[in-house]
Amino acid sequence: MTEPTQTAAFKQASEAQALAANPNASAFATANAGSGKTKVLIDRVARLLLRRPDGRPGAAPDSILCITYTRAAASEMLTRLFDTLGKWAVMEDGPLRAQLAELEGRAPETYEQDQLKAARALFARALETPGGLRIETIHAFCARVLRRFPLEAGVPPGFVELEEDDARDIWQQARNAVILRAADEDPEALALISREAGRDGASSALDSLRSSASLLRAFSAQHDDEPARIDAALAQLIKPPAQSPDALVKQAMGADLPRADVKTAIFALGSGKVTDQKLADLLREVLAATDARVALALYKSAFFTISGCLRARNPYTKGVADAAPLVADLFATADTPGRETVRIQRLSEDLKRAEAFARTSALLKLGLPAIAAYDEGKIRRGALDFDDLIERTRDLLASEGLSNWVLYKLDGGLSHVLLDEAQDTSPAQWELIGALTQEFTAGQGRERLQDPRTIFMVGDEKQSIYSFQGADPARFLDETRNLIKRDPKVAQADMRMSFRSSPEILNFVDTVWNAAPVIDVPFGGQRPMTADKIAHTARRWNEPGLVELWPVIPKEPEPETDAWARPLDALRTTSPKVRLAQAIAKAIKEMVSGGASVWARDGKRRAARPGDVLVLVRERRGGLFEAVINALKSNGVPVAGADRLRLADYIGVQDCLNLMRFAALPGRDLTLAEILRGPFGGLVDDDRFLFPLAVGRQQGESLWARVLTSTAPEIVRVRTFLLGLIERAAWPPFEFLSAVLDLPDETGSTGWEKLNARLGTPARDPIEALLSRALAHDSSGPSSLQLFVSALEAMPVEIKRDLAEAGGEVRVMTVHGAKGLQAPIVILPDTTAKPKLTSEALLAVDGAVVWSPRKETDIEPSERARLMAEAKAREEHRRLLYVALTRAQDRLLVAGHWYGGDGEGASGYHDESWYALCRNAAEALPFSGGDDGVLRFGDLAGAVHAGPVARETPASLPP
Repeated sequence: MTEPTQTAAFKQASEAQALAANPNASAFATANAGSGKTKVLIDRVARLLLRRPDGRPGAAPDSILCITYTRAAASEMLTRLFDTLGKWAVMEDGPLRAQLAELEGRAPETYEQDQLKAARALFARALETPGGLRIETIHAFCARVLRRFPLEAGVPPGFVELEEDDARDIWQQARNAVILRAADEDPEALALISREAGRDGASSALDSLRSSASLLRAFSAQHDDEPARIDAALAQLIKPPAQSPDALVKQAMGADLPRADVKTAIFALGSGKVTDQKLADLLREVLAATDARVALALYKSAFFTISGCLRARNPYTKGVADAAPLVADLFATADTPGRETVRIQRLSEDLKRAEAFARTSALLKLGLPAIAAYDEGKIRRGALDFDDLIERTRDLLASEGLSNWVLYKLDGGLSHVLLDEAQDTSPAQWELIGALTQEFTAGQGRERLQDPRTIFMVGDEKQSIYSFQGADPARFLDETRNLIKRDPKVAQADMRMSFRSSPEILNFVDTVWNAAPVIDVPFGGQRPMTADKIAHTARRWNEPGLVELWPVIPKEPEPETDAWARPLDALRTTSPKVRLAQAIAKAIKEMVSGGASVWARDGKRRAARPGDVLVLVRERRGGLFEAVINALKSNGVPVAGADRLRLADYIGVQDCLNLMRFAALPGRDLTLAEILRGPFGGLVDDDRFLFPLAVGRQQGESLWARVLTSTAPEIVRVRTFLLGLIERAAWPPFEFLSAVLDLPDETGSTGWEKLNARLGTPARDPIEALLSRALAHDSSGPSSLQLFVSALEAMPVEIKRDLAEAGGEVRVMTVHGAKGLQAPIVILPDTTAKPKLTSEALLAVDGAVVWSPRKETDIEPSERARLMAEAKAREEHRRLLYVALTRAQDRLLVAGHWYGGDGEGASGYHDESWYALCRNAAEALPFSGGDDGVLRFGDLAGAVHAGPVARETPASLPP
């Protein structure tokens, strides 16, 4: 991009930002990644607060509501706004005039002393505002409104907000109570649900209802919570036959089965070829079967393939059909289907609908009481979950009666609403915001409100990646249209310029998106959201970057090892994931050792540091996430560790919990055996220690009794340690663990040193998280080792760690967790897998639900809903890639491990994978290949830092 072109593009971007930040009119902005969205929000709030050019006072701080998506985003906005206002408070006249003039697009000399004085006073006004500036998440806003109007909303005064762990606990209690009651009162429904849910049983089936609780409450209330009316509504949707599934099968394989004709056909087939004789044998089995379900399954195999499709070829030979036309008349599948073929086809469809109705009805029969019990459990605790906050506030603002008073009171103090990350707003949240802002022109308190009252929305449908939380990017586009209809003067800003990424990265992002095939959403009645072409312009036009596309790490033959010696929960060193992780770790080590440079804020290059690197994966499961962290640690690269820790998954955590289990009950043999062999005992030679201790015991004799009487020096040493645990059995968990880990034993080794010697440095992060959990447990009330261990065993504990700030370490995160972040160097190693399509068994259809655990159980409504859900999942897969790519500022590295089979023609990546999309883009751009197989696009020479360590390109890839 040339400088004149860049100047014009920057002018256009500045005008778009100024238009979006203009406080005198409502506006919406579509903002590409890195286009300064947060700056615009802060500028708009600051301009709302400033005194106006005509001398009128600015908006009162408590009349502005800025809704953000996360607490972190709200905190960042507040910090940056207070930083700006704080600087104004102590700034000299000249610099302050210049800053205000740049912000408002006015001449510096037009600012009078009273306007400067008012600007300086904004910091104090904001601090003195009761409750502070209203920059908050929508859930925090709802909680504030409900606490102000608890009686009108019908919520307990002084309610508490449920965290996810507590909400899960209440749900599990409600679900389990319903299952136990159903075992006595309705065992048939419970058995049906358990059978249809498969190996996970009725619990998993009921769990699927929880995410659709709002829909199910509304569906049930629409039919007065009457089971008969609910079943009638389901029947109208599913259209089942009048008979039950069992009755259908019994009649189909009994009275409706033409047994005489089938016997005649068997006789004719018996003289035919092998194919005919196989059909004859099958038909004999059908006639001989005493179970109608078994008979039907056998009979259907004559007409359908294993996948459920009608056979393309007839199940008999032409010679038999010519000699006995009855065979073709009954069993033809090609050309004109036979009588039995048509009957069984019709039966299959009827049976599917009958089974869909039966299992959905049974699930709702148990599920609706479970949801009601869950709601009652929250009431008993005086608590609301996150969905309750949204729904109760929406109902409060949208209903008649007392809501008029609530809106009147809110109107008296609310004049400006700003909505951040609008593409991630759920339909229920949109309804809430609509009810809130509708009163801007119709509220009974408008005569005493500041003028004008404004709405501002900013978002980007390409960055909507939270569908699992209800986000609907199409709704953002609809709401912008509605805003235009309500206010034709609304300003529309298109913020295309990226202030974050280099031109090469933006060019690559555009090509990836625009060259990808369009994803059509069937039955959706809306245009595909991936159809629009995108175009970014780069503010950093003269700061070139680099994009690298590594070859897929191939499979290697697995060495023959003893199956008993092979760990079940660890990747092999020959695994493509482990080899890719090692390659990435070596490449990062090379970069931060002086082999790479990034752009500093002053426009000059500097050497890359560990904190400049962000590694993004699609999900934490699968082994790659942990493999990358472990590889970085083993290569001596500073790494921040996992952003989320599931404590029970780490063996070091289990070792620590075993110490507590033993201290509480020394007679637990398995626990003691694990301690003896574990890091704290160190007795790994089973032939010398564990086997002699365990073998030959008398009935009832515990392993601990053997340890107490042993004279072996090694066991005596461990016994001393174990007796110390028993002495501390009454200690709080945090003090207990601290003593074990920090105090040296008689050999001078601390618990930390023992764990590090056995498990290595990767064990430190989860154990530190366990210590934090223990400290929180101790401070929450009466505490004991038993309570702590029981709490961790009852519910999986996931510790969230804030890695938003880079610090001096490499960050490894999911793309979802990195939303809103950026880094000079971004690496994407998890790119070769196919899109993760919906696995939901409970499918929403026309305000109701159909429970279809598997694709083969789908009927037309659920099949339609599943296809729509899968298409939307593919769209989100594409948007997630856009978010991942646009986190990069200077350097983007795309890699992948082998995915799928390794037969002839295998590429190692799925056709719809991120890697395939990036590979297609690489073919359309002037990428250059090297001897190492890496494709590069951009300024390679400039990306190499002239530091003390030379770049060794081949070292970045495995052989």
